[in-house]
Amino acid sequence: MRREQRRRTRAVRAAAALAAVTLLCLDPAVGSARPADPPYPIGGAIKVEYDEAGGFDFFGNAITPESDAARGGRWQGFEKNSSIYWHPLVTDGHAHQIGGRIRDKWGELGWENGTLNYPTTRELPARKPGRFNHFEGGSIYYSSATDAHNIWGLIRDKWATLDWENGPLGFPASDEFRARDNGAGQHMQGGELYWSSGTGAHPVWGAIRDQWVQAGWENGRYGYPSSDEVGGGNVDGKGGYVGRCQYFEKGWITWNTGPLTDKNNSVDVTYRRMTIKSGTKYGSALDAGISTWNSLGRINVTTDVPAGTEEKLEISDINLPDVSWEGQYTPGGTHDGILFNTHFMDSNSDAENQHVATHELGHALGLKHSCQGQIMTAYTDDTTKLGPIDIDSYRQLWG
Repeated sequence: MRREQRRRTRAVRAAAALAAVTLLCLDPAVGSARPADPPYPIGGAIKVEYDEAGGFDFFGNAITPESDAARGGRWQGFEKNSSIYWHPLVTDGHAHQIGGRIRDKWGELGWENGTLNYPTTRELPARKPGRFNHFEGGSIYYSSATDAHNIWGLIRDKWATLDWENGPLGFPASDEFRARDNGAGQHMQGGELYWSSGTGAHPVWGAIRDQWVQAGWENGRYGYPSSDEVGGGNVDGKGGYVGRCQYFEKGWITWNTGPLTDKNNSVDVTYRRMTIKSGTKYGSALDAGISTWNSLGRINVTTDVPAGTEEKLEISDINLPDVSWEGQYTPGGTHDGILFNTHFMDSNSDAENQHVATHELGHALGLKHSCQGQIMTAYTDDTTKLGPIDIDSYRQLWG
């Protein structure tokens, strides 16, 4: 404990004890009554906050004189386990109450001289049962289940985007701590928040967190999380991955109830090729998709059909305004088929049409729907490069 912290803590405790004795001496029968002559005056901005936050009933009497605080501020302690702090340049010169376990935590961190600096709110109720104060440099949150913990910086910013304590992570369950390679982490009621300069701040929770922890946290085989958890799966009855995914520095973790690959595909296994008869006007998008899959080098996807053989896959266009899909792969019949829906694709960007073509060719190669951020996600976007799960699924099938 720093010398100033010890001094201030002793002063508040000693003053509280003295105030209690003074009250009893004034009127032993009514120890909580307001004394006729309060031991210390309360004035200025501190008096404004004193009145606004509940007055004598909330604070009791002052147990210290108004005193100097860091960088030109002022503070005063009160008998009901609260203090009020003021600085002329913080929140337009409005003073703020801070008390209880939140004040204790703030004191551990150096009071207004620490990382958090001055409070910018009084102690307020959280939406879930608990309390908080915001500060110039972050926040302290308290609940009976977690005690009081500071949260700041990019970890606090990420937590805020997830709806603070009311979101899936709940209250902070630890202070922020140092992690590998100058990163940082924080335990939360509902999971973890980890930050590194190379990945940013991301939550990890649930079954994916359990796998990550078992593998050694950020020091293990996966490293830091490099994305939030994302969805994937079975959309509108289509087969494929049903679950969640998360990407890390060195790989990804999934949990699911469905496979990522399908034995029903359009590949001629004997010759390791997939021959195409194309009748689409989206030739540039199709050529780009063919090139993308051929870059993996195991199956030759081609529109050049050898003499004496029959193409395995036929691609054509159709205008269907009353359906929701932009492209559709259907195995079976005389030929397996891919349909491109001109009703949607005519208004797409080139990148979106390339995504559709590459995605449907992926189905023809035997890949099912996977995760957001992959070519085989169930939704059209402008992703044109294969993701790690796309590549891994392809290699599971074709080496």
